[in-house]
Amino acid sequence: MFKRSLISVAVLAILQSGCGDDGSSGSASLPSGTSVSGTVPGTVIEAYGDNGSYYAVKSTDDGTAMHPFTLDVPAGVGFHMVMITGDGTSEEVVTPIGFRDSSGRVRTRLMLDKGEQVDLGHVPLHMGRNAAAQDDLDDDGVLDHPLVLDDVGAGNPLSLSDVDDDGVNDWDDDDHGGYHYHSDTVDPQDHDDDGIPNVYDHDHAEHPDDRDGDGLPDHIDANPDNDPDHGNDALDGDCDGDGYHDEDHDHDGYYDDDHDRDGYHDDDYDYDGDHDSDHDDDGVDDDENEAHSCGGDPGTTPPAPVQPPTPDQTSAPVQPPAPDQTSAPVQPPAPAEPPAAPPAALDGQALYTNSCSSCHGASGVNGTTAPQITSAISGNLGGMGSIALTPEEIQAIANYLAL
Repeated sequence: MFKRSLISVAVLAILQSGCGDDGSSGSASLPSGTSVSGTVPGTVIEAYGDNGSYYAVKSTDDGTAMHPFTLDVPAGVGFHMVMITGDGTSEEVVTPIGFRDSSGRVRTRLMLDKGEQVDLGHVPLHMGRNAAAQDDLDDDGVLDHPLVLDDVGAGNPLSLSDVDDDGVNDWDDDDHGGYHYHSDTVDPQDHDDDGIPNVYDHDHAEHPDDRDGDGLPDHIDANPDNDPDHGNDALDGDCDGDGYHDEDHDHDGYYDDDHDRDGYHDDDYDYDGDHDSDHDDDGVDDDENEAHSCGGDPGTTPPAPVQPPTPDQTSAPVQPPAPDQTSAPVQPPAPAEPPAAPPAALDGQALYTNSCSSCHGASGVNGTTAPQITSAISGNLGGMGSIALTPEEIQAIANYLAL
């Protein structure tokens, strides 16, 4: 808890000095209109994002026992919520927040669509260690299990959100909005899926390069110090601006080919953030010519534009031939080239295996029509992120899945 105590004091100081006691977020600017609100009995509310982002707010003391708060959160990025009473004191109690889905399973990861505003109502919390004793058997100040909002009369955020815009709230939706992790995906903020975020989980083994202890190495962490006044913009390689690395299609905070979860591509032996390879056989790793950011490689100088000729460089006019220079006989035209062969048909199954199966499995979404699949991929439904596919390739995938 030593690291948490240091973070807690810093968070409390910044929230009190940076935003006063008005219940507004202490984090940097976010897409407007996406928020979680409610009332609590005097509390700091935190959100830990999949990408390492961190957001915090202090509830407003309005002289009642139900202090209002509004926490701005990123749209399209999953996060875990924690509420803290007595923050920074010996009576501090940390309460992870959970909620049930339609199957009754307790979930702790939430994602909101842009513009969604979720009101949790009143969330009753333990005020002090004695009040929390039955739910904190080791008396470490962190509840042993999440507080399930459904069980204490508060609002369930899944019933109030529709991330994939399919007209079905995420509580009733078969795929819960399309953002819950598969069973074989490790949640970057909850390594053992016990509902306790890594920052507060004593059995979480921190990566040596993880200053905030949230489970993500610093070089792939959007906010490596969990600073509530940080821009949450430390990610490199998020060219589509969805909050995740472009090579993190399952949105677990790590590159898809980072099987040892050290924060680097498995073929990045020089640890510079790029793949180590030499596909063009020029004796130089291709990543030496790669762009390390979305703005391109600053070391590459574009060729100078071709300048138009100056007036004195213009060609002299062509003179007609002298009378004794008769023209050669006109030759018949060469036979026309045969038409090019039509392009080979696109292999929808191969395209799906390479671009989609890591998230959707081998069978995909069988039973869905080709137009529906085409619309889902083109419209980025479910937060799939940017996929480099042409319209023809998308159509080929849709035709394959709809067979």
